[in-house]
Amino acid sequence: MKTVFTFLFLAFTLFGNAQEFKSGTFLYRVNGEKSVEVLSGDKKMSGNVMIPQSVRFNDVVYNVTAVADTGFMGCKGISSLILPSTIVKIGKRAFLNCVNLNSVNIPYGVKNIPEGVFCHCESLYGVSLPDGITEIGDYAFAGCDKIVKINLPDKLKKIGNKAFYNCLKIQALKLPEEVAEIGVRAFQGCSGLVRIEVEETNTHFVSVESVLYTKDLTKILRYPSKKDTPLYTVLQGVKEIEEFAFENANDLIAVKLPSGLLTIPEYAFFNCENLQKASVPSTVRQMGEGSFFGSPALEHQALPGGVDFIEFDPDKGLISDLE
Repeated sequence: MKTVFTFLFLAFTLFGNAQEFKSGTFLYRVNGEKSVEVLSGDKKMSGNVMIPQSVRFNDVVYNVTAVADTGFMGCKGISSLILPSTIVKIGKRAFLNCVNLNSVNIPYGVKNIPEGVFCHCESLYGVSLPDGITEIGDYAFAGCDKIVKINLPDKLKKIGNKAFYNCLKIQALKLPEEVAEIGVRAFQGCSGLVRIEVEETNTHFVSVESVLYTKDLTKILRYPSKKDTPLYTVLQGVKEIEEFAFENANDLIAVKLPSGLLTIPEYAFFNCENLQKASVPSTVRQMGEGSFFGSPALEHQALPGGVDFIEFDPDKGLISDLE
């Protein structure tokens, strides 16, 4: 009986209290019978950092299977990071503000790129996402202004709110077949975008001349900022425009909006510096006060009567501590 009690006590201590221990420069926590997660690393670590595949503690060898939430947050000295193939989970904000991190590998067992994981990794210029990734979380790559190209994996289903916020240098994106959900302002601040493509078999979204629409063509989601078109006519049948859809479209001189359009949201044409003409149909009944904010060349808006102006709602604006 005493032996059983001792075993149960040790089991509770090990798993119920999630035992922690340090080995080398990393702090670990037991999260399974033979597995641990990396809780944190030494904030003073610098250069190339490699997380081991396994670690020994109390004569037991544990596989390293996860990186905890905020595990390496603020480790500004890391320039590259090698994760072992045993990793299957990376926690939220795990590498937030690793401002000198320029390269990292994502193991094939990882299925989710969580909230804010690489947010403000200002030096990150390349990351390869394995085929099994199904979700890219909110603000996952926000502020990664060195990334020029990122291949979205075939199994990807969801892109979170502001997932690529202020990724200034991304030039092209191709949405794979299974993407069914794109969060609010997912590509806001992607001022280097030249084109957006969508796999033809995708049933939720479509690209028409590099412009992103919903598949039913009732909503325009994103007009690439670097699209070289002085005059653009939004497709007939569109009833909605995504917030910031035309932001920084500096080659755009005139835009014609379709009859049937009901609302022009806040900042839809934000910072379109050379926009001179905007044809607004009589069907529009609501317009955000900042719809054409930052478009000083705009000469005339043919605003129909009875338009209600929408005041900016900071809650709807996704103001986050990640920004």
